[in-house]
Amino acid sequence: MDGLVEELLRLETLKHQALIKIDATAYEAGVREQICLLAASKDAPVQVRNVERLLSLSQLITLNTRLLQNLISTTPLFQMTGSAYTARGRAEAAPGKPRVFVEA
Repeated sequence: MDGLVEELLRLETLKHQALIKIDATAYEAGVREQICLLAASKDAPVQVRNVERLLSLSQLITLNTRLLQNLISTTPLFQMTGSAYTARGRAEAAPGKPRVFVEA
């Protein structure tokens, strides 16, 4: 699980940099990579030895969520739409709940 946390932290850092640069394409790529990684590792052991790295990941996810919410409300590149991601990282229309759509 520690390897998964490290990889998720790396991808979340890339997403953070994309949000700071308002690079919708890089953000989208990071989201797709994370979805694929999580789908591929759903049967991984759940024991975590390095709690500090897990805490760092949690804090970065929280920060990125706030940054994304800010961008959605202030930047036309980030908007709400009816698409959603599958486990393979593909965007598909999802009835009901609106999802985040990133347009470059």
